[in-house]
Amino acid sequence: MKWLWQGGSNPKNIPQWAYMHLVTVLKVDPDHLLHLKCVEQTNFNGDVLLNLIRIYDDGAMKEMAIEIKNFATLDQYPELILYEGYKEKESERIYIRRGILS
Repeated sequence: MKWLWQGGSNPKNIPQWAYMHLVTVLKVDPDHLLHLKCVEQTNFNGDVLLNLIRIYDDGAMKEMAIEIKNFATLDQYPELILYEGYKEKESERIYIRRGILS
């Protein structure tokens, strides 16, 4: 997938759509998600509009003195991405996996 835009959103709490997918599909313990943050970015895959998401441990980043400013910041630290995926805007189909997308 080729990224059209750099940057993306500032860090925020995991949105409801991603939280529900993590808990119900990936069977992630909800308590584990309490300290995680995410960054998002809109992009296209062909003509399909996607909402990309990267989820990481904010506490671990602070301990390592790494400041996550936006989606693109995690390009420098791919090993620190706990979950990554997307939601298709029109169909609302969700895909999230552990680690980074290949």
